[in-house]
Amino acid sequence: MIDKIRDNLKYIFPVLIIIVIIGLVLSRMYQPKPAVPTPEVQISAAEAVNYIGTPAKVCGNVVSADYIREIDGNPTFLNFEKPYPSQLFTAVIWEEDRSKWSSPPQQKFAKGHICVIGIVEMHERTPQIIVKEPEQIEFQKN
Repeated sequence: MIDKIRDNLKYIFPVLIIIVIIGLVLSRMYQPKPAVPTPEVQISAAEAVNYIGTPAKVCGNVVSADYIREIDGNPTFLNFEKPYPSQLFTAVIWEEDRSKWSSPPQQKFAKGHICVIGIVEMHERTPQIIVKEPEQIEFQKN
């Protein structure tokens, strides 16, 4: 009986090793969709400067929306309340994420009242949120 088990282990062991290797390879290839952070606060664009590092829902009027191909990463900037360079807050969508929207973000969100969900960061004295998923932007009624 033990000899039979040993004989079968010769075949089972390599199969198990192959299964483990395939599992490891697939786990490296699969990257789960990044989660949209749950906002701790809902704030206006003017208040965002006081919430750096905080998951927030920042709401306001987009007054300028620009897709800039001349900057590395080809960002789309949605500037709130005042046009660049005096904007109070900016939502940034990088080129790698633009295809997730059904229409170009600079057209879809231009002149709209929206809320952006994410972690508020500071970039060159302007608070911003990096937007990676369409679920991070919501249209709001005035």
